Amino acid sequence: MSDRGLEESFHALLHGKEREDLYVKKFDVSILSTSILLLGLVVLGVYQAGQKDLDPILVKAGDTSITQYQLYDEMKSLYGKQMVNELVAQSLIKQEAKLQNISVTKEDLDKEINAMKQQIGSDQAFHDYLNSMGMNEQKLREKMEVLLTRDKLLDKAFPVTDEQIQQYYDANKSQMGSPAPELDKVRDQIKSALAENNRGENYGKWMETIEKNHQVEWYDPTFAEADSAQAPTETQGK
Repeated sequence: MSDRGLEESFHALLHGKEREDLYVKKFDVSILSTSILLLGLVVLGVYQAGQKDLDPILVKAGDTSITQYQLYDEMKSLYGKQMVNELVAQSLIKQEAKLQNISVTKEDLDKEINAMKQQIGSDQAFHDYLNSMGMNEQKLREKMEVLLTRDKLLDKAFPVTDEQIQQYYDANKSQMGSPAPELDKVRDQIKSALAENNRGENYGKWMETIEKNHQVEWYDPTFAEADSAQAPTETQGK
């Protein structure tokens, strides 16, 4: 996160602002929709080249047939590497959390859901928004649980230090008002903003370490040179 982004995050927290873009970016529902579609195709059956005779027709367009394999192959070429990376990241986060005995509570999830509903305006508007993305609240909760678990793991691996908090306060207190609030009154807000920054800066190298520790192996040549796993439903962290 840039210094400007860090400053914006702090001021949003300082003034009690819960911005819609914070949640939209955090859960990246367009990616979630793609993930659901790809997983649906896998459940229906992954048709490899040697099984095209078993490939059902999905659409007839004049004298042309669009088959399930063609749809899967196109989706795989367009989104496959990105989605495999996301699915790998989700799996590794769950395994690592189990090893470290880290979990997300119902209260954690309720807090996030309620903040989203409040920002969007009403329960109905919230559900309409999810429906427009091919989502429901249960699926969102499942994805959110992975993201919050990831954040807890990153916060444990890269904790915000008292020194970081003091340095940020000293560098920015002139912009916090006149007179500036005492450090103890803004400590939590500063810590939250710095935690967001730490996660974004360290996610990539952290995930590379987790991949090595869990011995990820790529079998499909399409993904053999895949990039390091992306943050689930949020491709570069926050």
